[in-house]
Amino acid sequence: MTDKSLAKLAGRYRKQTYLAIILLVVSMGLIVLTIELSRLEHYAFLVNQKERIISIEIALFGILVVELLSRAWVGQYRERDALQTGMTVREIFRTVAYSILAIAVVSILSANPALAVGVGTVTGVVVGFSAQSLIGNVIAGTILAITRPMRVGDNITVMGNNSQVIDIGIIFTTVDAGEERIFIPNMTMLSNAIRVARKKTE
Repeated sequence: MTDKSLAKLAGRYRKQTYLAIILLVVSMGLIVLTIELSRLEHYAFLVNQKERIISIEIALFGILVVELLSRAWVGQYRERDALQTGMTVREIFRTVAYSILAIAVVSILSANPALAVGVGTVTGVVVGFSAQSLIGNVIAGTILAITRPMRVGDNITVMGNNSQVIDIGIIFTTVDAGEERIFIPNMTMLSNAIRVARKKTE
């Protein structure tokens, strides 16, 4: 891709991010407006339907915001030649975001905010402890994809081992050590010194 094409794509992804922010602000304004109108005598019919309307607003605008942000982020990763990493991050973001939306909608419809707090807390604790290592590797993989201290094809030395980078994934970095392939957790790659051999120029 030419620099002009990359700049064009970057501008489009920025527009998608800005649009997502605008939709988020608009949705918050509509929710506040719905609550305020339900208190007026002329809009008494909103009293019985307030929870349903707010739930629809949250679900509709929430889906739009999540999808716009997902597309923008995947595009930014594509620019860095890390499309697979971007797609994995998108799926994780979607799962978390839609779980939060579902909890919010259920709590509003049941008129029990404590339900959302309880479910969210328990879910967060369970997921946090069970996936601590996984989340750490995902974050490390994202940092490696953004900072790019090494690239596929580079000869590196990590933890005293010489090898060639085959793939930089979201959880593991795959290297070729000659007779074997080694899958190194990204947290290990991020927390250890990595020597990258300079490429010889003719």
